[in-house]
Amino acid sequence: MCEQSLTNFYTKRLEIVKRTLSEAAEIAMRLFGKVSGTGKNDGTFVTQADGEVERYILQKLQENFPEDTVVGEETGVHEHASPYMWSVDPIDGTAAYLCRMPFWGISVGMIKDGLPVLGAVYLPVLDELYYAADKCGAYMESKIWGLQKLDIREADLSQKEHLILIPSTFHHNYVLSSKRKARSLGSCVANALMVARGDASCAFANSYHWDLAGCLSILLEAGGCVRRLDGKDFRILDLQKNGQPKPTVLLSNPQDLEINLNVAKPIQKDRFI
Repeated sequence: MCEQSLTNFYTKRLEIVKRTLSEAAEIAMRLFGKVSGTGKNDGTFVTQADGEVERYILQKLQENFPEDTVVGEETGVHEHASPYMWSVDPIDGTAAYLCRMPFWGISVGMIKDGLPVLGAVYLPVLDELYYAADKCGAYMESKIWGLQKLDIREADLSQKEHLILIPSTFHHNYVLSSKRKARSLGSCVANALMVARGDASCAFANSYHWDLAGCLSILLEAGGCVRRLDGKDFRILDLQKNGQPKPTVLLSNPQDLEINLNVAKPIQKDRFI
């Protein structure tokens, strides 16, 4: 497939995904602040909204791309022969959703040959849509800031205090060897998108591929970097429920990459005994 044909292929798929996210957001917002959560085996919550949003997105993906494999956080793998795989997180930041916080999002990413090649994330409360495809650029559509192309390679991070974003349980396993400010927004995609738009230096994640598939395409197209803290090569499909511990991943602005790779130190579990 030539470059122009590939661009058209991705553009058509992105338009369908963007429309699907907007429609799915209506379901999530209708239930926002009106549902309770049920605990899962991994210690997180699932709500009625997670289930309804995921079913709607999977239905639309299967209608439009019947040959593609689709993976949903709540419903698992629906496998087909196509080389393309869709990875869906219906509500990233379910705890934030339950607490009526604005930092949660609906995320869809497309993976080919183990690489994230297309992604879109919508933050309904903030009315912000982010999307990207391989070699097509990354964009944000915001009610406040309008349409912006994202390119963080020359972002002035000194104005952002070289902000670090972390998962809410990061302190269970790591300490930060830096006096820079750290915050947790309660959502993997919200943290990652702050890096992708140049408002944070880095974000750490300890997540599954459906948490990251949508936002990784956006981050990479905006000029960002992704690395595993253990030094191994990053492969998004390593982030699965396979009984193995999930690797901690760094999402970084390229200007601060080397510094950020050394900012988090594992806690020695026996040091408090």
